[in-house]
Amino acid sequence: MTGTIPEKVVNFNVYNDADKLVGVSNEITLPDFEAMTETVSGAGIAGEYESTTPGHFSSQTIEVSFRTISDSSFQFLKNRGQTIVLRAAQQSYDVTGGKTSIRPLKITIRGIPKSLSLGKVGVGTPTETAATIEILYIKIEESGRTLLELDKLNSIYIVDGDDLLEDVRNAI
Repeated sequence: MTGTIPEKVVNFNVYNDADKLVGVSNEITLPDFEAMTETVSGAGIAGEYESTTPGHFSSQTIEVSFRTISDSSFQFLKNRGQTIVLRAAQQSYDVTGGKTSIRPLKITIRGIPKSLSLGKVGVGTPTETAATIEILYIKIEESGRTLLELDKLNSIYIVDGDDLLEDVRNAI
C-alpha cells in the first residue's frame, strides 16, 4: 500500500472578513451540494429521468454556532454580505514513511445573513447562539490547491481545476 490516509481535522479556527471569531462552538456543518434537476420524458425515452443542470444547486446554508452571545453574533443581523473563512489543520498518515503529516484546509464562504437564534440561558451552560447564512459563494482549498469553487452569481463552478461552466459563460 502506498500513499497517505486522510485521518481527521486536528483543529480549526473561524474568521469573518478580518478577525478571528472567538467563542465559536466545536463544529460547523458544511453545506450539501444538491444539483437542481428537471424531469425528462417523452417519445423515444423509456420512462423518465432527472437531468442535472451543470453548476446549479439548491439553496445552501451554513450555521455558525457561538458558545455564548457576543458582539460577533450580532454582526450576522446586519443586512449585508458576510464572509466566513474556516482554516483547518488536517492530519494524514503517510503509509510509506510511517509518520503523520498536516495539510492546511481553507474554506471561504460568502453569503447573506438569514437568521440569528439567540439560544437559551441556563446556569453553567452555553447559550448555543447560532447565525445562519445563505451561501452564494464557496471555495475549498487544500494545501493552496483549489478543490471546489462555486460562485452562484457569476456562473463559476470549478471542480479540481476543471471549469465546468466555462462553455455556458461563453455561450451567453
